[in-house]
Amino acid sequence: MKIIILIFLFILIIGTNIISIAHAQSFNTDTNIFDNILNNLKNKLTTSNLEFKIDINSNQIFPNDTIKNMVLNTNQPVEYLIPVLEYNLLGFEIFATDIKVKTELEKIYENGKNKLRIDFPIMQAKNVKVNNQIFNLNYDDIDLSFTYTIYDSELDKFTIHIPVYVAARYLPN
Repeated sequence: MKIIILIFLFILIIGTNIISIAHAQSFNTDTNIFDNILNNLKNKLTTSNLEFKIDINSNQIFPNDTIKNMVLNTNQPVEYLIPVLEYNLLGFEIFATDIKVKTELEKIYENGKNKLRIDFPIMQAKNVKVNNQIFNLNYDDIDLSFTYTIYDSELDKFTIHIPVYVAARYLPN
């Protein structure tokens, strides 16, 4: 039910923005207003800042200290496999294995601290289970690319940012 409400609010916000954009544009007889609205909607969905955030320990992202040091101390993409990842999202227990990732590292300044942002332009998981008291869903292969994490070295924890449009593909309607 929560996801339905979130999606409804998301569509309402986007729709309001698109209508105001459409009214602000001067009318051009060569331009189809519906094409403009659909293109704006498509752009909003793929660049949306709406996301879910999950805090987890770094040992869930890094299977060992060697990989952890490679990712955190080099400025080059690193590809590796996360054997198991478990977390809770909107009351759903999510469990995945054999997660293939590729990382891209960027230093950022957030909340008065130097942190690292790790983008996952490639994140593919196998054997994914999404469960709660009502649903028991299983997926053989999912694509969670375009998620990213913010690493807090003082806490040795990550905040995973999962865009709504990515999570919505796999949560029940």
